[in-house]
Amino acid sequence: MRDDIDESGDVIIEEKDPEKGDIIVTRMANEESRQKSGFDDIASSVKEVAQKTGDVINKATESISKAIESALNARDHVVMVRVNDDSLRSLDALVQSGIFKSRSESAAFLISEGVKAQSDLFERISLKTEEIERLRSELKSIIHQEED
Repeated sequence: MRDDIDESGDVIIEEKDPEKGDIIVTRMANEESRQKSGFDDIASSVKEVAQKTGDVINKATESISKAIESALNARDHVVMVRVNDDSLRSLDALVQSGIFKSRSESAAFLISEGVKAQSDLFERISLKTEEIERLRSELKSIIHQEED
């Protein structure tokens, strides 16, 4: 014979019929409504926090996946670089974790993300480069005018 209490507070009794050998299950409904305890409130809060945390982690994972995919999609150019020991360890950690297949993929991702993070700087550089090109063009036209 085995006695259990389920989530609703009902008592469930399982016993073997001595004559037939069958198991008889008897459910005795709990007449009293179960009062929530402080523990139930805490458990409910923990469950809610866990659910929200899971949602945040899923969104972060999706965001990281999209960033990785974007960084790796258009890799048309080869660049040879020398890196210090710390940078190499970071690249290798990304490969060892399984996030990337190679150091090349790791480096491409980090460069892409670095450029995005410094977009304001690169915008200012672009404006100055355009100005330099304009000044060079003016200088060339001055030289060509003097030669003629």
